[in-house]
Amino acid sequence: MQDRRDLHRERTYEIKRLIKTPACKVGVFIVHFKYGFPSPLLGGFMQYLANYKEETFDKVRTTIFVDYEAWFYGCKNQYQTEPDVIDWFNHVKDKGLIDDVSFFADFSHEAIKEHIVKLRNISNSIIDCSKGEKTKDYTDFIMLDHMYQKLFRQQDTEHFILFTGDSHFQSIVAFLRNFKQKKVGIYAVEGSLSPLLAEVANWYVKLVPSNGRIESIQRAILRNLVWVKDKIDIVPTFTKTVQVVSRNFTEFPENEVATVLSDMISNGIIRQEESILPYNGNVVKKLIYEESDCNEVI
Repeated sequence: MQDRRDLHRERTYEIKRLIKTPACKVGVFIVHFKYGFPSPLLGGFMQYLANYKEETFDKVRTTIFVDYEAWFYGCKNQYQTEPDVIDWFNHVKDKGLIDDVSFFADFSHEAIKEHIVKLRNISNSIIDCSKGEKTKDYTDFIMLDHMYQKLFRQQDTEHFILFTGDSHFQSIVAFLRNFKQKKVGIYAVEGSLSPLLAEVANWYVKLVPSNGRIESIQRAILRNLVWVKDKIDIVPTFTKTVQVVSRNFTEFPENEVATVLSDMISNGIIRQEESILPYNGNVVKKLIYEESDCNEVI
């Protein structure tokens, strides 16, 4: 699993303005990825980290296979949110002439069962991989079986798109490319894409799901840092910032604020530098947020 702290290595940040106070107009924060296109980090949108490997997308017959179980639990366990299927489909639909989208999952569990209705907004090809009393998960195998059926029954399909990060699919992707001259693209939740699968595909896109609660905490942290910037008697340390934000926004407990702040530091949004406390001379690590020429936060 890729360390989320390494994400900033794939991004070039252009920080324009992020914080809104009475003194200035609403600002913007834009993230430019190494591959792909700009996407708001704090604006409530899903981010797409794309590596197209010089791929061009001809309008050829394309079919899509989605391991929705992996997508659902990847979002839930890693990002405490749910898949945004409509946003994803708007992103994928220009990758070819799509003739079919199939979703695979064990829909017997209450947490995921209700998503069938949402998936029908995209496709009626929804395959329930419920395993009954069995303990083994058959979703991968059922999806593989459908892929081979599609390959041999509809040989004019030129482009296969998979939503999975599982290395179990490496062999079929290699087979499709090397022996059937097909193009294969991969979508996966960030942190779940196997390097082996990414290497063998023609292209891949990693999704960073949006989480409204996390984004709200990020904004609260940045508002605080901008407010204290001109206060010469206040040095915003990690611990003090966590305490102040949690106190001012009581719906955010300190442990959640600390986790979000740590990620913002790791991703290069906020940096730390040594500073001397004015009242006792102690050396601490001060939090620095370098906003543009406007001291405002959205």
